[in-house]
Amino acid sequence: MRKETPKTDTKKRRPQQTAVYWQSIINSIDDQLTVVDRDFRIVQANAAVMQREGADKSKVIGRHCYELSHARIKPCAPPDCDCPVNEVWKTGKPAKAVHTHYHGTGDEKGGTYVEVKAFPLKNSNGDVTQVVLIVRDITEEKMMEWRILEANRNLLALNAIANTVSASLDLDTILNSALDKVLELMKGNTGGILLLDPETETLSYRVYRGLSEEFVRGIAGLKLGEGIAGLAAQQKQPIYVDNISQDPRLTRYVVVVEGLKAFASVPLLSKNKVLGVMNITSHGLHRFAPEDVQLLGSISNQIAVAIENAGLYEELQRKEEMRRELLHLVITTQEEERRRIARGLHDETSQALTSLAVNLEAVVDALPLATGELKARLKKIQSIALMTLEEIHRVIWELRPTLLDDLGLVAAVQSHVETHLGAAGVKVHLETTGDEKRLPNKVETAIFRIIQEATTNIIRHSNAESACINLEFGDTSVRVHIEDDGRGFDLDEAMSATKNGRGLGLLSMKERAELLGGLLKIKSHPGQGTQISLEIPLNWGGGSNV
Repeated sequence: MRKETPKTDTKKRRPQQTAVYWQSIINSIDDQLTVVDRDFRIVQANAAVMQREGADKSKVIGRHCYELSHARIKPCAPPDCDCPVNEVWKTGKPAKAVHTHYHGTGDEKGGTYVEVKAFPLKNSNGDVTQVVLIVRDITEEKMMEWRILEANRNLLALNAIANTVSASLDLDTILNSALDKVLELMKGNTGGILLLDPETETLSYRVYRGLSEEFVRGIAGLKLGEGIAGLAAQQKQPIYVDNISQDPRLTRYVVVVEGLKAFASVPLLSKNKVLGVMNITSHGLHRFAPEDVQLLGSISNQIAVAIENAGLYEELQRKEEMRRELLHLVITTQEEERRRIARGLHDETSQALTSLAVNLEAVVDALPLATGELKARLKKIQSIALMTLEEIHRVIWELRPTLLDDLGLVAAVQSHVETHLGAAGVKVHLETTGDEKRLPNKVETAIFRIIQEATTNIIRHSNAESACINLEFGDTSVRVHIEDDGRGFDLDEAMSATKNGRGLGLLSMKERAELLGGLLKIKSHPGQGTQISLEIPLNWGGGSNV
């Protein structure tokens, strides 16, 4: 016969069983759960809380929540900390906040980031009697968030630096812009960039901010291996110092006088070659964070590449300037030689041939009629002399048209196009606009040679029926426009091909214009004729001899 449990015993055991049941439920929650009263005292806690406190109930129950979580002696309050418990007492509604908990140590290094949610416990009248706190550790989430934010910041910073250093090829512009950007990112106002002189193997400041002139002069000529910057350059490794004034590697007292403390010296390397050093410093103590170190390293690489590119550009510019100077010398020498030869042919050869022709005619006239055969031979010799004289005049004109020196550009161009284009059957229209005036010798020579080359191309290659040449004299420049209705050509193909000489001729035209600070544009397409536009400033600043 089954023994029945008395009803009175069952009723007595239900509350106890219920309490155990609910405790088991809250203990199963991984997050820390506590129940606090109106005085912020903990009246209940789950296993997660106990485990954190060493399973000692006395360290938890009866203590204030702010004491346990924040090591505070009074309740949390703005602006230091938003308290969701207070919010629940005020509103009767759930509340949440993100806190830093220090595990009762008061030491910030031992803290964790937590999400705190507070829920009201109400009686039958709807009054809040207690507050349930659920605390979840979100430290890893926060750290991941910060890492993402830091990565984004670094990417934005590197992109900003890249845009800064790529905006110019001028070395000083690059260095000044880069240094300002780095100081902005590092929230500093003191630093500089030293460049290495490869011949002396010394470092000197090229650009700097927040440093005295005395300091910059005192650091000039820093040898590799000397001081912090010299060591960084020699070892090809960055050096970070919290207080440089107490660093045994310091070699120049001027650093101490300047009052510098925190110091970062990062070598500027391109293909493992040291180009210089970037120093970021301050007058106060500072510890460079790992993310700062990483960012400065990436930035230094970009600056180094920009320095190398600027150096290559400067070298290219220097070589281009040398080429232009040589080209100018060649053209000048060529024109002088042309003038000398033309003058010699005119003053000596031409005169001699003219005299020969005149004397031959006189001899022929003086001979008796019986010498008819001799007269014929002399007439033939005279004819050859006159033809040679005509050819010499043509050569003289090609070498250096006398009209260019005597009457100026317009007269020389008019004579040239009528003689050559007209003789080739090309109808030519020459017009001038503006106030016609004599130009500097170099300008007139360059324009004439360009027109000469253009008309030669029209005759040889265009198969044109007509051409138009316009000379426009302005106050600050002279313009030339040449147009023909010929077959046209592919400009890129012509500039790259030198077999027929056209490419060299077009290039010569451009170079003559550029030597005087001018601009020459060529427009042509197969079947659409050719247009050449030239503009040369009158304040180009060159001499007057050519």
